[in-house]
Amino acid sequence: MAINTSKYVEDANIFLRQVAQELGEPNNINHAGRVTVGVLHALRVNISVEESMHLISQLPMILKGVYVDGWNISLPLSHSNSLEEFLDDVRMQILPTSERDFGDNQQARENVRAVLRVMKNYVSEGEMRHIKQQLPEPIAALFEV
Repeated sequence: MAINTSKYVEDANIFLRQVAQELGEPNNINHAGRVTVGVLHALRVNISVEESMHLISQLPMILKGVYVDGWNISLPLSHSNSLEEFLDDVRMQILPTSERDFGDNQQARENVRAVLRVMKNYVSEGEMRHIKQQLPEPIAALFEV
C-alpha cells in the first residue's frame, strides 16, 4: 500500500489557506502556519495529554505532526490562568517571530480566534467543548467565535 503524501500536504494546505483567509491575509500561508503552530503548541501545554490525543485525532495528518513536534509529555502543564498568560504561551511557541505574528494582545486574541474558527471545521463540537472545559473561562471564551 502506498502512502498518499500529496493528499496529506493538500489537506494541510487547505487548513492553512482557511486560517490565512480568517487572518485577512489569504496569500500569506507562512504567517498562517506560524500562527497555527503557536496556537496548537499553546493548547498542548494547557490541556491534558488525553485531551490532546482526542484533539489531534481529528486534525489533518500533517497538523498532527505539527502538534506533537518537540512535545515533551512528561513536562507539567502550563495551566495559564488568565488570557494574558495564555497569549504569552502562544507567543513563546514561535519565538523569534512572535511579535510580528501576534503583535499586541488584541491582535493575538484575533489570531487565536482565527485558528479556532478553522479548527471548528475539523474538530467535533463535543471535542471543542471538552477542550474549553479544561481551560479557565477567560481562555475558554476565545472559543466563542
